[in-house]
Amino acid sequence: MYLEYLKHLNSSKCLQTSCMFRKLILLLLFLGSTFQGYAQTMDVQKLQQNSYEDLIALFDETINDTLNAKAIARAYLQKAKRENDSTKIARGYQRMAYVSEIEEAVTYLDSTITFSLHSEHPNFPAIGYLFKSYYLYTLEQYEESLSNAVIAYQFAKRKQNIDQQITALHQINGVNELWGDYEKALETELETKKLLFQHKDSELFAENYLASLEGIGNCYVRLNMPDSALVYYKKGIAEALHNKDTITYQAFVSKSGNALAVKGNYKAAKDSLQKAHEYKEYFINSYETQFNYYMGTIAMGQQHVAEGIKYFKKVDSIYQTKQVLYPELPEIYDKLAGYYKAEGDQEEQLYYMQQLVDVVKLLDAKRVHVKSKIAEEYEIPRLLDEKNALISQLEKTNAISRKTVWSIAGVLVISVLVLLYYMRRQHGYKKRFQELMAQQEVAQNSAPEATNDTTDSQELDISEDIVAGILKALALFEHEKQFLSQKVKLTALAKASNTNSTYLSKVINLKKGKNFSTYINELRVQYSFNELKRNPVFRKYTIKAIAAECGFKSAESFSKAFYKKFGIYPSYYIKQLEQNKV
Repeated sequence: MYLEYLKHLNSSKCLQTSCMFRKLILLLLFLGSTFQGYAQTMDVQKLQQNSYEDLIALFDETINDTLNAKAIARAYLQKAKRENDSTKIARGYQRMAYVSEIEEAVTYLDSTITFSLHSEHPNFPAIGYLFKSYYLYTLEQYEESLSNAVIAYQFAKRKQNIDQQITALHQINGVNELWGDYEKALETELETKKLLFQHKDSELFAENYLASLEGIGNCYVRLNMPDSALVYYKKGIAEALHNKDTITYQAFVSKSGNALAVKGNYKAAKDSLQKAHEYKEYFINSYETQFNYYMGTIAMGQQHVAEGIKYFKKVDSIYQTKQVLYPELPEIYDKLAGYYKAEGDQEEQLYYMQQLVDVVKLLDAKRVHVKSKIAEEYEIPRLLDEKNALISQLEKTNAISRKTVWSIAGVLVISVLVLLYYMRRQHGYKKRFQELMAQQEVAQNSAPEATNDTTDSQELDISEDIVAGILKALALFEHEKQFLSQKVKLTALAKASNTNSTYLSKVINLKKGKNFSTYINELRVQYSFNELKRNPVFRKYTIKAIAAECGFKSAESFSKAFYKKFGIYPSYYIKQLEQNKV
């Protein structure tokens, strides 16, 4: 993932793997395996006569001979099943995953996780989740990859397995760098690097160091800080040269090309990208999109517009084929739409404008999901872990004053109270949501509620005919949903109702039981409530976009009005609708 390359192992079939996978291979001591070669497929029944240790050693020796390695893994698995050893069964499925196609490997890893979920072994079940996260990433199933990486981190933290923790953090950061908050991703990458240097004796220090250099550089590129990115990429290049690792070297050269393109040094950027492009067969799936995006950016920067458009259309073609979202897509579609507008080709302009609208909506939805997932399942547990570690250290060393201890305890108590308040509030929101759904169901099955028309027209000091006319105009106004316009004003509505603003205001106050502003806002939020429940596509919009669609000028005013009417915020309402598949 992070050093986006695939590594050749010594076999006729290339085992395609990124730096992430290479680290996991190291975890399982696969590096240094040598291919012995076998003329015939091994007999599974005979293999089961070997000890588990001998089977693992034999598997390592034949790792590049997929057919025989799979036979050994199958023998190990059957032997473990016969002896009903759940941890060894998990390890058997894990070995089967290593020598299988990716889709099949994911299924084997699910079995690894199932059989090792309650294992006391320090590597399980986190190792299963880590491999599954990696495989899903290579399949570009990023949200599922993130979920598995988060779970892996939590198990690794519980087992105090530092190598797995750092690997999981890199995996989490990788998805966050794609769709998340880039500043937060950078902060987390730097924290991961700090954690790594606190454990320099780790067997995987070198590999994780390279992953950190790339991850930090990627964040700086996303944040439009190319000079900072180049500092880290150059360190990666130096490290690769020191290790005589050609593929890693070329990966960092390619990344440097991206940073140079952002910087506007187009000639150097193009040289770097074209030099590394010769090694494209080693790079992961997202490479083609990024290469064409940056080559298009360079061409446009050099005023070679037609060439740039050609590269951008390649990115569109990749997206249409794979339907995988990347952060570069909105800019690409914007430039394509602008190009065809200048060319006077309205049909192409309209196509790319629609693509722009669609991908922006989808990316916004992805970002919301990723931020929520990381905040709820990674950031919060991490902060709690840090607090627990602090308390433990204080108890062990007894090196600070009682006053400081009480201060920290006070902070923790406040944190717990805040957490309890949050949980209670969430419970209240959930209960309110359920009540709203029940009320909605009752309303649908009941006769419509009559309008409050009991007020005497004499109390209004307006003739009955005028009142009736105003109410009829308001009914039409509501039926045609004219309240969705942001330009609705009392004077304009009065004119449309063939009356004056004073009469209209009085009728709304006494017949509707609210002032004009509240009347309009409640119509709008009721519409949003119904439309969000009815239309799953509408839920994909950002809160700002929903607010605009419903006539509000800002997301904040919409959220406040929605909460005032229903007792929950629209973001929570949408989340519950999605979870309950309403």
